[in-house]
Amino acid sequence: MQEVVLPRVAAARADFGVSAEPFPPGAVTLLPGPLRDNASRAHARLRLLDPDRLLHTFRRNVGLPSGVVPCGGWEAPASQLRGQSAGHALSALAQAFATTGDRMFSVRANYLVEQLALCQDRARTAGYSTGYLSAFPEGFFGAAEARQPVRAPYHTLHRIMAGLLDVHRLLGNAQALTVVTRMAAWAAWRIGRLPAALRREVLASEPGGMHEVLTNLYQLTGDPAHLITARYFEVERVSSFTALGAIRAYHATGTARYRDTALDFWRTAQHSDHLCETYNVLRLARELFRADPGQARYFDHYEKSLHLLVLQHIDDFTCCHGTGLEAATRHGDSIYFHAGSTLYVNLFVPSVLTWAGRGVSVRQEPSPTGSIKLTIGGSGRIDLRVRVPSHLVGAGLRVNGVASSLVTPGTYARIDRHWTNGDVVSVPTQATFQTEDIRLDH
Repeated sequence: MQEVVLPRVAAARADFGVSAEPFPPGAVTLLPGPLRDNASRAHARLRLLDPDRLLHTFRRNVGLPSGVVPCGGWEAPASQLRGQSAGHALSALAQAFATTGDRMFSVRANYLVEQLALCQDRARTAGYSTGYLSAFPEGFFGAAEARQPVRAPYHTLHRIMAGLLDVHRLLGNAQALTVVTRMAAWAAWRIGRLPAALRREVLASEPGGMHEVLTNLYQLTGDPAHLITARYFEVERVSSFTALGAIRAYHATGTARYRDTALDFWRTAQHSDHLCETYNVLRLARELFRADPGQARYFDHYEKSLHLLVLQHIDDFTCCHGTGLEAATRHGDSIYFHAGSTLYVNLFVPSVLTWAGRGVSVRQEPSPTGSIKLTIGGSGRIDLRVRVPSHLVGAGLRVNGVASSLVTPGTYARIDRHWTNGDVVSVPTQATFQTEDIRLDH
C-alpha cells in the first residue's frame, strides 16, 4: 500500500458535542478477510467504471454531445432517478484514493468534477436557473411543486452534492467546492421561494439528505446561508436521511432536540434488510458514538449489520449498487476511534492502525486459539478501550498472556497503561452466547 498524503481541508467550524473521533482514512489498513475482499471488489469496479457513461445524461441534459452507450437501471436516460450514481462514484473514488493512494482514483474523481462543472456552466444556455446541475431537467422540481408525480428529485440532488463534498474534503479539489456551493445557492432559491405550507408538501415525500449535506457545507465553510437553507429541509416524517440531518444539525448548533430526534429514530430503526437503509443507520450510529463513546450498543448494532454491507449489486445501476460501492470503500473508517490518549477498538476486523501522532500502531488479527489478538507497535501510555459485545458472557481479556479481570458484556473493557513494543492483548470471541431475535422485513 502506498503512503497516502492527503491535502488538509480544515473545516471552518468544529463540531459541537463530540467526545471521540475516527482516524483519517489512510491511518487504517485492512488485512486479509471479508471486508478487505469487499473493498478490493469495489476498487476493481471503480477501475472499470466509465466516467463518460456516468456523465452521459448530465451532458445531454444541457445540450452537450455524448456518444457513449448510456447506463441502464436507475441511470437510464428515461429514469427519473438518473444522476445519483455519479454522486456515489465521487464519494467512492475519493475514499478509495484516501485509503490506497492510487492516483487513478483521484484522477477519475477530478475528471468527473471538471465535467460536471462544465455542465453546470451550461445551465442558463439550456434554459435552467443559475447553478442548476442534474442529469434530469429542472422541470422535475416544477412538477414536484405543482404536486405532480415525480420521483425524489431532491434525494438525487443531495447524492451529487455529497459526492462533491467528499472530493473536496479528501482530495482538496477546490472546483468541487465551487460546484457544490453553486448548487446550494440554487437550492436556497428554489425551495426558499415557496410558501411554507407548499414547501412542507413538496418535501413530505422525500427530501433525501439535503438537510445533512447542507449542514455539512455550513460546517465546512462557516457560511450561515447554508444552515438557513438546511433548515428548509427539516420535515416531520423522520427517515434515516432526516435522522442523519438531525445529528449533523446537533453537531453544528448544539440544539438538543436534533440529538433527541436522531436517538429516537435510531432506537426504532436498527433492523433492516435494505442495504441503503442499513448503511444510513450505521452512519447514524457512528455519529451518535462520536457524541457518546461510552455506549457500546452503537457498535454492537454496527457489528451485526456489517454482513449486509458486503452484498454488492454490480451488474446494474440501482440504489443499492451505488450505496454498496460507496460503503465498501469505507470499511476501515469505524474500527478505531480516539480521544486524547484514549483508543477505542470498536470492531473486530483484521487491520492495522497507524497512530502517527503518538508513534503507536495496533495490529488486529485472529489468533489460532479463536481469540482476537491486538499487537502493540511502538511505546507510550494509551488508555485502551475494547468493546465487549453484548452477546459474550464470561469474557475476559489477557495482556501478554496474563488474565485480566472479567468484563461486562455490552461495555468497553479498559486497560490504561504504558505500552511497550510487542505487547499483546487477547480478546476472546468464543464464549457463552445469548440468543437474540432479529426481524428482517421482506
